[in-house]
Amino acid sequence: MSLIIMSSEVPSRGLSPSIFKWRRNSSKSPRRDESSPNPGGLLVPKLTSRSSESGDSRSTKSTSSRGRRMIKEIANRLRSSPSISPEAGPLQEKDFKQVEGWTNGFDKYNQLVTNQISKDQSYPPEDFAKICKMLTKKCGGHFVHGLPESVLDFALLWCPAEKMHRKPIGCTEPSWSWIGWEGAVNFPFDPTNCPDVRRAAGDYFRSEIGSFRVGPESAPYTMRRAMKEKDKLRIRYYNDCKPLQGVTPSLDESNTLRFNAYTISAESFSVEQLDFEGKVIPCSELLDDKNQQCGVLMDYSELITIPVLQQCNFEFVLLSRNRYCEPTAEIKRPASTTAHPSGTPIWDGERFVWDRRVNDFDEKYEEGEWCMLNVMLIQHMPEGFAERVAIARIHEKAWKACNPIKKNIVLK
Repeated sequence: MSLIIMSSEVPSRGLSPSIFKWRRNSSKSPRRDESSPNPGGLLVPKLTSRSSESGDSRSTKSTSSRGRRMIKEIANRLRSSPSISPEAGPLQEKDFKQVEGWTNGFDKYNQLVTNQISKDQSYPPEDFAKICKMLTKKCGGHFVHGLPESVLDFALLWCPAEKMHRKPIGCTEPSWSWIGWEGAVNFPFDPTNCPDVRRAAGDYFRSEIGSFRVGPESAPYTMRRAMKEKDKLRIRYYNDCKPLQGVTPSLDESNTLRFNAYTISAESFSVEQLDFEGKVIPCSELLDDKNQQCGVLMDYSELITIPVLQQCNFEFVLLSRNRYCEPTAEIKRPASTTAHPSGTPIWDGERFVWDRRVNDFDEKYEEGEWCMLNVMLIQHMPEGFAERVAIARIHEKAWKACNPIKKNIVLK
């Protein structure tokens, strides 16, 4: 893809406070590098994505349990079944010929990106381009920086499956697309890969964004997120979406994504690393100002400790919400590695765990079918735009307590 290159000065290497702090009154104390001069128990910050050393991987840090049951077991859930055959080999162009709409189209896209493209940097870009054209023809809509515009609400929720870092300066792909990063990704909140919600009647996903626009402010292109009539993708949109028709201008002219969304400051939240069976996972607890879990942040806690730059701040931006359906034992585990239970699933390094999930919040927060909000953590840059940092999920009660404000978001 041919895009304009956005330049920025390389930030200082000096130590500065983390955007997320470890609570001193918590019974869970963080491990940190004792040789670090960083005072006050704060995490040692890492370089931002604009660093000239962006090729260096960021390391993870695990912490001990705070005494809560962080991982919930799904009662009587079958881990495997004799009727499940091993997952087929790598997907190829021919495997997309039977796709009829985005219900199974995004399912295939998810598997391709998770199991092949993001894991293998040598995957031929021309092969991916051919598959994108086929999905456009079969399902409708076009691709913008590797993300399908018709189901952009799903696609923006990609999360790290391993340690990731931004591609070096000179890469023209934006921070909001997985193509702009090096490392494997997955889609833990893709309802098309969640049998628990697919079997339920009614909507299984709600968008909180009126419209997404890409390109220069003077002449932006509005993403067309409406589905073809025959497609049964059950999304409730914030307002009416434009139909999938008309001529599409070039989508490679800019890496700027624009939209209006409700936001809250990230400064009153903290994070604590989660682990599963003795290994840290790309998921951390999100704690409110009273040190109670109000959600999860889909990354390693140490990877989102970013230096607070002058005139920069960090915010959570509301994108969407997934419907929660209580997992049942009736559904056997599919062969696909991307299939996951309802709620926040656990990535074990190779696939989503089928019979357990992350506990999303403390007892203070009530359960509800639509109570968890999908949000994006962004970093505002001095140049007037923002960059994606991570995806998180926050309980609606904690979100409202922070008095959200609607803003115009400009992501690069």
